[in-house]
Amino acid sequence: MPMTFGEFLKTQRADLPIPPASQIAGGVYIVTGAGHGLGLQCAKHLVRLGAKRVIIAVRSVTSGEAGQKEIEIDTGRKGVVEVWKLDLASYDSVKSFARKAIQELDRIDGLIENAAIALDKWTISEGLETTLTVNVVSTFLLALLLFPKMKNDAKRLDTTPHIVILTSGLGFSQEKDFQKLAKQGGDVFDNLNIEGKWPLDDK
Repeated sequence: MPMTFGEFLKTQRADLPIPPASQIAGGVYIVTGAGHGLGLQCAKHLVRLGAKRVIIAVRSVTSGEAGQKEIEIDTGRKGVVEVWKLDLASYDSVKSFARKAIQELDRIDGLIENAAIALDKWTISEGLETTLTVNVVSTFLLALLLFPKMKNDAKRLDTTPHIVILTSGLGFSQEKDFQKLAKQGGDVFDNLNIEGKWPLDDK
């Protein structure tokens, strides 16, 4: 059942519990899209709760460095946050980032995939409409590339790493679009990758 407008408004006021510092302290975390907004606040919480290392994964290093400075000022902790470049519109960038994380991070306790885009015009990245590449394919590609390391870290350290993928609550209101895709049959990516014919074009 689609989310009603009233339900949507209610979720905007919900207070989510902050995990105890004991669960975060000493851990290593990656937060994508953390140069501003929710990603920045998430990274700030992790630093404030005692994380050993927090990687801000951003397309714009300048934006990431501004976020890093804000976190250091607000938390009083320096040397915790690092800014790494990640462009989810490029599979090579995703693979390069994952290799660096596997090689340089002694552990990964959490991967928080917050980065996403919303475009008002049709563009192509890696052969797909750009929002599909960034919000879906590259997001899950990064998770799959880092999963083996996180699984090994869990066994080695007796911990429970987490992969968190953020999404918009508005997705719950698009039932008609999903029904339209189901009726079309075939490959869902092919159906979404035709300019002027994908479901959101009539919005």
